[in-house]
Amino acid sequence: MANPAGKTAFSLHIETGTENGDAVPAVVLAQILTSAQRSFELIGVHVEGRTVQQRARISAATRSRFQLVCRLPVPGCYAVPIELGGKDLLAEHITAAMDVFKKIIGGITKRDSEAINKAMPDVSLRHRLLEVIRGMTPRADAKWSLKLWDAGNTEFGELNTESEATIRAAIVPADEQAESQVVTGYLTNINFTNRVVTIIYPPTKREMECVYDETIEDLLIENRRDLIQVTGLIVLDDAGAPRKITNVNDIRELDLSPLLIDTVKVGKLVLKAKESITLEPVTDETKQLICVAHTELGIDAFARTRDALVSELNEQIGMLWQEYALADNDSLDGMAIKMKQALLAAFSEVAHGA
Repeated sequence: MANPAGKTAFSLHIETGTENGDAVPAVVLAQILTSAQRSFELIGVHVEGRTVQQRARISAATRSRFQLVCRLPVPGCYAVPIELGGKDLLAEHITAAMDVFKKIIGGITKRDSEAINKAMPDVSLRHRLLEVIRGMTPRADAKWSLKLWDAGNTEFGELNTESEATIRAAIVPADEQAESQVVTGYLTNINFTNRVVTIIYPPTKREMECVYDETIEDLLIENRRDLIQVTGLIVLDDAGAPRKITNVNDIRELDLSPLLIDTVKVGKLVLKAKESITLEPVTDETKQLICVAHTELGIDAFARTRDALVSELNEQIGMLWQEYALADNDSLDGMAIKMKQALLAAFSEVAHGA
C-alpha cells in the first residue's frame, strides 16, 4: 500500500491503556516523532551507500529526501499515519529504508540481537541508529507504549518499558555493562576534537575527564544540561575516589521529574493504586543517588539512575505489602499497624494475569 505519490507509509500507535487513549502529552509525541525522523535520516545514509561525517553530520539533501510527513491522527489509540519521502527520493530507497527500519524494530521487539546486526551491518551507524530509536522508547516509569504498523495494517513491532534494556544490550557488550558505573556531575566543558567531556564531581568538587566514543556524540549534543549522568569505566585516584571515566557508553541528563505510581509488579504480585501516587525524586548531598520517600507508606528508596530507582521502588513496595499489609495485627506494633492501614488504603491486590 502506498500513498498517491507512491511513497510507502507506516503508522505509530501510542497505547496509553487509559480511557482517553486518543490523547497523549505533547512532549511524548515530540520525542517519538523527532527520534523517528532522525532514525530514517541515519537509515537513509545506509541505503544510499554514504557515510556519516564527523559529529554525525548528515547532508541536508539526505535529510530532505528521507523526511517523514505526518497525516491526521486516527481516533482510538493515538495513531499517527506517516509518509516517507521528500523530493527526489528513489522508490527502491523507500523500500530499502522501510525494510531496515522494520527489521531493527522487529529485532528489538523479539530481543534478537542477531537480527538487529544483520539489518544494519555497519557497527558505528547501527549504534547511532539504536541510540536514536532509544529515544522512541518509554522510560521505566512511563504509562505508554508504542506499536508500529505497516501500510498493510500489520503490526511489525512494539517499543515498551523493556525495550531500552534490549537496545542497550545491543550497543554495549554484557561484560562492559557489568564493569560500567554511573557518575553524576556538573557539565563544564565539551572537547569535540579529543572527544572528552569534563564534569565537576560533586563529592570531591574536582574536575573529571570523561573519554567517549564518537558513536554516542549525538547523546552528548542532546543532553547539554547542568547535571548529567555519565556511564563508563571508572579510574580511581590514590585515595579511591573517581578520577577519570573511560569507555563512556552513555550520557544522560539527570531526570528528577515526578514519579507516578499506579501499578506495582513484583514477580506474581500485582498491586493497583486506588489513586495514583506521585513521588518527587531528589538527590542526596553527593548528587550521586536519586531518592524518593513516602513516610506513611514506609517508602524510602534510592538508586543511581531513574530506571534502577523504579525497580528498587517496586521491590520495596512489594516487600512492604508482604511484611505489613498481609501480616496479622498481633505480630505488628502500633507504628507498623498504621503502615499496614496506609498500604491497604493505598493499594489493592490484583489477581495475577487479570
